[in-house]
Amino acid sequence: MVRTRLSGAQRGLAAALDTTCRIALFVSGFALLAMTAIVAYAVFGRFVLNDTPAWAESASMLLMGWMIMGAAAVGVREGFHMGFDALKSVLPAPVGRFFDVVSDLCITGFGAGMVWFTGELAAEVADTTLPVLGLNGAIEYAPMTLGGILITLFGIERLLAHAAGRLAPADRHPTPILTDA
Repeated sequence: MVRTRLSGAQRGLAAALDTTCRIALFVSGFALLAMTAIVAYAVFGRFVLNDTPAWAESASMLLMGWMIMGAAAVGVREGFHMGFDALKSVLPAPVGRFFDVVSDLCITGFGAGMVWFTGELAAEVADTTLPVLGLNGAIEYAPMTLGGILITLFGIERLLAHAAGRLAPADRHPTPILTDA
């Protein structure tokens, strides 16, 4: 893979996407902590107080969406998404790079599909209210729509890096945000 220098605009965009990636990971981590606290409170309420809070399950499910979609988007940027890794390991490097592009095309298309279809779902339920939480019904689809936007954005960034002959963002960072260790 050819290593080319980034222009000032490209460096600025990469820095903005780095920041966006870190924010998504922070939101995901915060959602996990909040969800854990809510579930712990619900268990305490049920078994100690004998009064389970009605809102706990709905709130924790909503937070789970934020946790999953934030982490999934970061996984796309960092290259931890599903791909052809087992197949690539036995193929010549140029063919492996081709499969990297195919994988990133699939992920980008998936993200765009998420944006489109969850946007439609959100529009369909925007006039409803979640009964237990009292929030607009479209809020249930917000994490999936935002996650789809980020997945698409990070996928496009990876595709542009492939097209320019540069390393993808996960390959440029000396220390990735996430590790599989």
